[in-house]
Amino acid sequence: MEDKDHKVLKSFVMITQISVNMMVPIFLCAALGVWLNRLLGTDVCFLVLVFIGIGASFRNVYILTKSFYSADMKKEHDRIKYIQELKDYSSSPGEKEEYKEIVKTKRYPENKGPARK
Repeated sequence: MEDKDHKVLKSFVMITQISVNMMVPIFLCAALGVWLNRLLGTDVCFLVLVFIGIGASFRNVYILTKSFYSADMKKEHDRIKYIQELKDYSSSPGEKEEYKEIVKTKRYPENKGPARK
């Protein structure tokens, strides 16, 4: 049960970090745009800075989620590599006979074992 609670807490922290990383750049750029509009007497600064803030927030979220899931991605790539190695091994013609011989001698050594008498 403790592992499940840990996953829930980790997910909650991740959602909180994503929301903060999205809101802060947008609001800071919007506030700076409003201040510059009042200072310069234009309406363009707000719009430009809001778009910059949106771009910065998506960049922050991308970097955050990439680092958060990097361990999972590494495990997935290792799993795919292992499966590909198994496919390559099974498709090589010379080693199949060797494999069959190993299975005969190691796995079924003349029906000896605790279950067979």
